Amino acid sequence: MDKRVLPEYQRIKADVDIEYRNIGELFQARTKRTPMKEFLISPGKRSDIFSYKDFQRDFLVVAKFLRSKGLRKGDRISLVISNSPKFLLIYFGALTSGITVVPINHDLAPTEMLYIIQNSGSKVVFYNYDFDHKIEAIRGEIGEDPLLIGLHRLPDFEPLTAELGTQEPELKMPVVELTDEAVIIYTSGTTGAPKGVILTHLNLLADAKAVSEWFHFSTDTRTLCILPLFHNNGQVVTLLAPLYAGGSTVVVKGKASLLPFWGLVAKYDVTWTSVMPSILSILLSLPMERKDKTMCGIICGGQVLSRSVQDGFEERFGVPIFEGFGLTETTSFACYNKYPAENRRLGTIGLPLPVNEMAIMDEHDNELGSNVEGEICIRGLNVTSGYLGLPQKNQEAFANGWFHSGDFGHRDEDGYYYFHTRKDALIIKRGENIYPAELENILYQHPAIAECAVVGIPDKVSGEEICAFVKLRKDTEATEEDLRRFCTGKIAAFKQAKEFIIINELDDLLEIPKGPTKKVLYRKLREYYIYKKDIDAER
Repeated sequence: MDKRVLPEYQRIKADVDIEYRNIGELFQARTKRTPMKEFLISPGKRSDIFSYKDFQRDFLVVAKFLRSKGLRKGDRISLVISNSPKFLLIYFGALTSGITVVPINHDLAPTEMLYIIQNSGSKVVFYNYDFDHKIEAIRGEIGEDPLLIGLHRLPDFEPLTAELGTQEPELKMPVVELTDEAVIIYTSGTTGAPKGVILTHLNLLADAKAVSEWFHFSTDTRTLCILPLFHNNGQVVTLLAPLYAGGSTVVVKGKASLLPFWGLVAKYDVTWTSVMPSILSILLSLPMERKDKTMCGIICGGQVLSRSVQDGFEERFGVPIFEGFGLTETTSFACYNKYPAENRRLGTIGLPLPVNEMAIMDEHDNELGSNVEGEICIRGLNVTSGYLGLPQKNQEAFANGWFHSGDFGHRDEDGYYYFHTRKDALIIKRGENIYPAELENILYQHPAIAECAVVGIPDKVSGEEICAFVKLRKDTEATEEDLRRFCTGKIAAFKQAKEFIIINELDDLLEIPKGPTKKVLYRKLREYYIYKKDIDAER
């Protein structure tokens, strides 16, 4: 591939060989090599199992169906579909046809969905029957364009796949290049309207290849996908990375409960999965024990992983956790701790992947030396081609040949990276920078605490003060004073929480709020705190 066709922020010094031109070509190669090998297992009330050959035949039928609806290369479709074979059949059918997939978080409000559908210019919206009420709420504003297709009313491609048997549909596919759009994923939009992150076939293939090779995935690899497929982590780490190696994926239908986690791992001989740190905390709080002998490791990122959670999980379950770092804008992960487990440097987010480079920059885009805090910046083959329709934002985010992540961290003398916090999560108290993870790591050491989250709250004197939301384990007790005493001497006094809110004692906040990937929603906690203070002030 000629690097000159790529923007500066995707070019790296190393030569990386991307063997395939697009996702469809990758799938074709794996099908040709092991046609009868299991590609997809989808447990549920009715378990579905697809070989590579059967799945390819079925998604080519879907490609034919998409063509019948007037869709062509370069068009976009939105998916409001929970994890399921149907999501993946449309996903691969579209990508093979050069059609861009816009997966939408089905937990969004109808108006939020409407924004994404219209902003992306989607020509068709596929949706699950579960989300009828949300689609109906915006049907009048959508009008006749785009076309709305409810999958429960869709008789078109299911009987067609049955009729074809082992035959493949005759369909001439367009030429899809590495730099063509593949997926647009919308970010959470915590500071305004969500941004559409454009990921190309190059982005997906590069990150999938890097993850697969970093963890030595093989044809024996079998991942468990419990994160939503509308998120890049679910798509890349537990779907495309094992596909790159010719492995298999277990995708649980709908929202995956964590109660049967170890049972699924044992039943389907799962070797890897990818989670958020909060999922590890939840698994630790459950009475379920490990039953398998196959799990090689767990890939983890998205938030700071506390050492107490990592140590407790590994000691109890005997499965190594590999912490990494990445964003939607880097397709998924950009760095990882080394594999196998004895090569990890615990407490770090690891080393850059071979498909990208990383640096720590100051506010003037000067690269900083070892052990100096700055912004984590990335460039490489897995860096997005840009935000959809936002030229000013693109100019800012990709200035001087680097993607500016908005995350703080540092690099040590050996090149290992450390994540501190998001810029928007930073607490500034009397001019001092305080990172939520500093206090969270202390609190997680308390035996009564199941989960915690630390946020900055408005304060007239200090600018911001510190509030810790805490959820206690069942059958345990701890008062605010107990927690304050526990932290004394373990962290600087100015980093201590001014207030503790014990969720177990609340009627209107039963859980620490989390997004669909189980990432803690710090913004929601700040909003809750301010709302409660306003209510108290009115009384």
